[in-house]
Amino acid sequence: MATTVASLVLSTGITSAVLQVLVDRIATITQTKITQFKQLQSQFLELGATMTKAKALVDDVENKKCFPEACRILLEDIKSVVLDADDLLDEIDMFLENRTDKNQVSQITQMFPSSFRFNIPSELRKIHKELGDLVDKLEGYCMMNLGQPQMAAPTPILPSTSLVVGSSIISRDPDKKKIIEMVLSDQGEGGGNVSVIPIVGMGGIGKTALAQLVYNDPDVVRNFDFKIWVSVSFSYDVVMITKSIFNSVAVSEFRGVFELSDMWKYFELSHNEIHIQLQKKLRGKKFLLVLDDMWNENPRDWDQLKLPFQVAAQGSKILMTTRSQIASSILSGAPAYLLNTLSHKDCWTIIKQTAGLGDAHENELIGLEIAKKCKGLPLAAKVIGSVLRYKYGERKWGALLKCELWESPEHGNHIYPALKLSYDNLSSYLRRCFTYCSIFPRDHEFEKDDLVQLWAAEGFIQAQGRQEIEDVGREYFGGLCSRSFFQASDDDPPKYKMHDLVHDLARLISTTVSFSMEDNVSNILPIPRHARYSSLLCQDIKPSTLEVFHRYEKLRTFLLLSEHASNLKQVPYDFFIKLGRLRVLNLSHSGISDLPDSVKNLIHLRYLNLSHSSIKRLPKSLANIYGLETLKLKNCCELLQLPDNLKNLIKLRHLDFDGRVISSMPIDVGKLTSLETLPAFIVGKHIGYQIGELKNMMFLRGSICITNLENVANSVEGEAAMLHEKQYLKKLELEWNEMGSQTVHQEVLTSLKPHVRLTELRVTGYCGLIFPNWISDSSFCKLERIHLDKCHFCTLLPSLGQLTALKYLLIQDMHDLENIDHLLCGSTDTFPSLETLTFRDMPKLKIWSGINENDMPHLRVLSIDSCPELVTLPSLCYLRSLEMLEINRCSELQTLPREGLPLSLTCLIISESDILKERCEVQGADWDKIKSIPNIMIDDEVIPMEGRQN
Repeated sequence: MATTVASLVLSTGITSAVLQVLVDRIATITQTKITQFKQLQSQFLELGATMTKAKALVDDVENKKCFPEACRILLEDIKSVVLDADDLLDEIDMFLENRTDKNQVSQITQMFPSSFRFNIPSELRKIHKELGDLVDKLEGYCMMNLGQPQMAAPTPILPSTSLVVGSSIISRDPDKKKIIEMVLSDQGEGGGNVSVIPIVGMGGIGKTALAQLVYNDPDVVRNFDFKIWVSVSFSYDVVMITKSIFNSVAVSEFRGVFELSDMWKYFELSHNEIHIQLQKKLRGKKFLLVLDDMWNENPRDWDQLKLPFQVAAQGSKILMTTRSQIASSILSGAPAYLLNTLSHKDCWTIIKQTAGLGDAHENELIGLEIAKKCKGLPLAAKVIGSVLRYKYGERKWGALLKCELWESPEHGNHIYPALKLSYDNLSSYLRRCFTYCSIFPRDHEFEKDDLVQLWAAEGFIQAQGRQEIEDVGREYFGGLCSRSFFQASDDDPPKYKMHDLVHDLARLISTTVSFSMEDNVSNILPIPRHARYSSLLCQDIKPSTLEVFHRYEKLRTFLLLSEHASNLKQVPYDFFIKLGRLRVLNLSHSGISDLPDSVKNLIHLRYLNLSHSSIKRLPKSLANIYGLETLKLKNCCELLQLPDNLKNLIKLRHLDFDGRVISSMPIDVGKLTSLETLPAFIVGKHIGYQIGELKNMMFLRGSICITNLENVANSVEGEAAMLHEKQYLKKLELEWNEMGSQTVHQEVLTSLKPHVRLTELRVTGYCGLIFPNWISDSSFCKLERIHLDKCHFCTLLPSLGQLTALKYLLIQDMHDLENIDHLLCGSTDTFPSLETLTFRDMPKLKIWSGINENDMPHLRVLSIDSCPELVTLPSLCYLRSLEMLEINRCSELQTLPREGLPLSLTCLIISESDILKERCEVQGADWDKIKSIPNIMIDDEVIPMEGRQN
């Protein structure tokens, strides 16, 4: 009997993962936070022991993957009690961290009766008893049913073979051609004789089928002495794989005619002897080895397996299929071949082929719509095709179109178990992170850092030594990406989403803890009583809509993700009282103008997102939520001020707001020493608002705009910010909004030297005559982008040519700059990485010179805009990589450089530059310099190639 969709819900491993987190947390509290409280420590130790026992039993049950409904209910009850315990530990943690009166030690048995209204020891006893009773029941069940599984065990997935019917593989010819080219290439990886070609993609996408096509191609067959196919799957065993390879080679030597007795002598060889014999047979031979369905991510296992391959002939290849880019990178230093999904039309072709339908079927239109359910997966198309073989008539096809794949056992029992193999191969921590994503709607795009912040708020990320929690979370994210759970867009930076069938899998697995409330769409199963994570996707949202969630008092996450969230104008006062266990609250894009004061009831809250909302003010009580780690206020155009007591949120790591709207920083914001995200700092004149508040924010990362620098009086104040120690900052904007003393500006900018790891620098509104030396210091070896804007009084540009990583340079709105000479480059062989250079809005610039041979070797784009006094250009012929030259509004520019333009130039744009325009017209003085350039546009008129030579 095939694995059922229901069994996917049972064998998720989530209960075990939650238990492991609590076991670790209890150990930490016991060993570090309550050592002086012996009675409480004893209770914690007992609770920890019970949880350890519970985890062992749960692991045993879940690993069997075959247990009845009664057992499932026990597991869910255990998970619910453990999550209750987690909430209790959260409150104990807060109490211990914020307890300032050391005389309270004698009152430890009556912790915070006024604020939390319960007695900690008694609550611990209650939790311990509930869990103990459930563990006893589970243990009794396990003993009673020892060796007697109550459900049919899942059918093992059969290993693949090399045999294939080529005509059954649809639309993979381009992929096949590219892979065959790599297989037949004699080039070895890293100069070696054997190279690895990884084919990577999600489950069911057709990796094995593609490998079979390549393996059986006649050109491939003729090219190798030995061809070997090994189906690896989960059971990666170096000894067994080596024996399989050896046996295949031995069989090939017999050319198909052999007696078993001839090979019997090999069956009893040790692993060492097999290695030696295999090496002998492969010496000087050219082989193709297919390792199908590779999961192992241990480099040592691969190092052991490949030892006999080193003596093979040049051009030997290992073709590997895997769902994991980690496994791919371990086996091969070359980029993986990423296999894409098929089109809807291709899926329909597979469906017709599998169902035995003709090319032109009467239900063609319905069939194409059904094919869209496959989301490009050949496996799904084959399963649907096999079902349609026995369904006739438009009515039955229409019913199939209306249902989800998971609603049909005929579909779900084949598709989702195959996808769940990837899930089963995840660590317990990654399982929780993945299933959490089930509350997102289909096709929902998310950003990496935002999802990591959600995981951190929910406590899914486990500390690893001194590594920051969110750095660990980014590794988690990378692990899920590399295993094809998330798909990246082509945006920069990329956004991510889940394939629809992977999203369905997440919903199936998490159906006992998560739900999404949608319009006219039922959940996979009824909303569970133990639900902890939720999202609201309805179109018509009112305050009364939120009241539906009151019945789920243990919710930890509430995400408002509706496209019509702006219809929600207010949050009912009772909402935050009923849902007092929330750790994540997202009300972004809503129409709410304020939050009720009852938000202070959310003592567990870690993440609050009000971005893109109509919020006008934040209640002061918000600053009493001491555990808050993330506060997002992006594009809140009506929020002009942050609460003065924001300094109380000492655990805040991310404060994201629009620095162009907020009028000033809250007082003493420097006390938020854990901040990592601070997009802007608005400098004030008075103590508590000055730039020195940045001094102890040593974990700032990403970008920051420090504005109103006119309020920095001198270098002493500037140095107090200690920017040179902010090693995680990547982008720094320094902005003056008012003119001031040139001397003071120069002194202040000199004092604001950042850390040398900076990658982008913007300086705006600076009134100094010259720039400090640090801006051109070669120690800034990672600096890729520089913008110098509105530096009106600057008469001399810094020598930026020695910045080896600089790729983009924009200099604009410099009113007093008259000359750009060799000092910009600084010496010879300058700007080695520069790709784009722009000069804009320089009303007094007359001369640009100083470009020599070997300067700017990689410059591709040069733009000169609004320089009305510019007369001459430097020798541009040395710019051997230049592709585009744009000259706009340079009315006094007399001519193109005498030496002409580089041969690499493919595009020339000239506009509102009358003298140059006249010289560049056909038969003009500069025509011969430009006539061979493929694309020429002068004052919006394209000069066609035809007739230019005449």
